[in-house]
Amino acid sequence: HDFLKTGRATLKIVATMAVVAAMALVSCSPRKNNAATRKYQEFITRYNIHFNGDTHYKETLKEMETVYEDDYSRLLFIHPAEAKADDKAPQPQGNFDRSIEKAQKAIQLRSIKKKPKKKSGRSSDPAYKAWMKREEYNPFLHNSWMMMGRSQYMNGDFLGSASTFFYISKHFSWLPETVTEARLWEARSYCALDWLFEAETILTRIKPEQLTSKTIKELYYSTYADFAVRSKDYTRAVAMIREAIPLSSGEQKTRLNFLLGQCLSLLGDKEGAYQAFKKAGSSSSSAYRTQFNARIKQSEVFTGADITPEVKALQRMVKYDRNKEYLDQVYYAIGNLYLSRGDTLHAIDNYELAAEKSTRNGIDKAISQLTLGGLYYDLKKY
Repeated sequence: HDFLKTGRATLKIVATMAVVAAMALVSCSPRKNNAATRKYQEFITRYNIHFNGDTHYKETLKEMETVYEDDYSRLLFIHPAEAKADDKAPQPQGNFDRSIEKAQKAIQLRSIKKKPKKKSGRSSDPAYKAWMKREEYNPFLHNSWMMMGRSQYMNGDFLGSASTFFYISKHFSWLPETVTEARLWEARSYCALDWLFEAETILTRIKPEQLTSKTIKELYYSTYADFAVRSKDYTRAVAMIREAIPLSSGEQKTRLNFLLGQCLSLLGDKEGAYQAFKKAGSSSSSAYRTQFNARIKQSEVFTGADITPEVKALQRMVKYDRNKEYLDQVYYAIGNLYLSRGDTLHAIDNYELAAEKSTRNGIDKAISQLTLGGLYYDLKKY
């Protein structure tokens, strides 16, 4: 009998708690707008829906940046995601659909659009007027909007991401840092689409005082570098890349150093390019393939009086098994060193070896054959 009485009491407590919880949930509905609902919706958005999407985004992004195999025969992309706009470029891995779905769910379920109750006596207060004009009252939801835009960009939906970031810049005006970041992502999306006029319009309107955080600074300088490279303004690109490198890390920092070397090489600054390629190849985060290509690029811009140490260093690379599929590049680089010193005979020998030892029969073999063909033509060996 006592056991039954205790059980009934427990059931009453549980039922009461359930009713209270249900009432709390109803009172914190996004259809209402007060301090409690805003706090509740912010908490649920941050630690439930958004957290899962953000974790997936970060893990997928790290994998994309780490395993992507850049095409070192051309100017590198500022970020692997931009390769998705070029069918001829190696395509990056990673799908960000889950992050987009989580962002959409957060926006759909946790958005607070309803205006709060008006407070008498504050109608003339400018801050209060601005507060009442807001279109969103969930204090965290702008983060989900930003996650959706970045995920669209990483998925290669550059037009979609540009539209999302444009929406953010127009509808979250009370968050100036978020607006600046959104505008920069919009400009980066336009760069990926090769809409350079639209990208430049945004970039030239960003003022120095708006670069208020490391994240925004890195985004600004790398996006401006992207625009400059695509515009073939390599002098400006070099300046912007140099600003972006200290703000970057990991594979992205290595990628920027390599791109810096490429731009300096195009400008004729061989010594500067040599040092940039050296940094790219010596980075702790660089894969062997990157180290190898950086070493090859160094030989192309070598300015020393004696090429013998460079030639011997490259010839040693031929002996390593891991370089077997890259022999065409090694011999091409040796040929370039001899050619830079006017030694046509040794240059031709190495260009011929580049073709003979090629296992991939790709662009590296084609480049060495083009160079060899030019030499034969100059020698009238038609």
